[in-house]
Amino acid sequence: MPHEDKEMAPEVLQGTEGVAMAEDEMVGEFQPRGSFRKKPLNTLVMQTTKLQPLFGLKGDYPKFDDDQTELPIEFVRLLMMFKQSIDDAIMADVIDEDSTFTMEDITDDSSIKILAGKLGSVVRDKKFKKFLSESAPTEEGMEEEMTEEPTMDPERTPMPEGADETIDDLFMGRM
Repeated sequence: MPHEDKEMAPEVLQGTEGVAMAEDEMVGEFQPRGSFRKKPLNTLVMQTTKLQPLFGLKGDYPKFDDDQTELPIEFVRLLMMFKQSIDDAIMADVIDEDSTFTMEDITDDSSIKILAGKLGSVVRDKKFKKFLSESAPTEEGMEEEMTEEPTMDPERTPMPEGADETIDDLFMGRM
């Protein structure tokens, strides 16, 4: 059995850190900025911790201790994940368009409260919960996809036995 080194090579760590920094930068572009008081923020945190288990995550995002001028990157990531699923559910006619939100609209306590209300209604929506459970890939579903027989392309069907000889005869006749 080969020796398994649990530490990553420095080059791999640098690459991983570079990817994480680029991802943080991208998420930072959507990072809401404004004046956010602790109480409305914690109301939003309460709704996100209710939504997290629907995504297979532990509902343990920490409450805010202070007022904020921008939302933390990790929190923005959660909100963006929720937004994407809500938008997907809207496209599938599972929930109303009123349930969606844009990160740019989150600028003050009022918009935080509105967002908390929207997430609260989504987390209570049985159709949304069903949509998430049906759209989540399961190990069995992924295994079925991998073991599925390749379908035959009508334009690329295999030639019948002996056809190779016939084609060779045709080409030889032309020479």
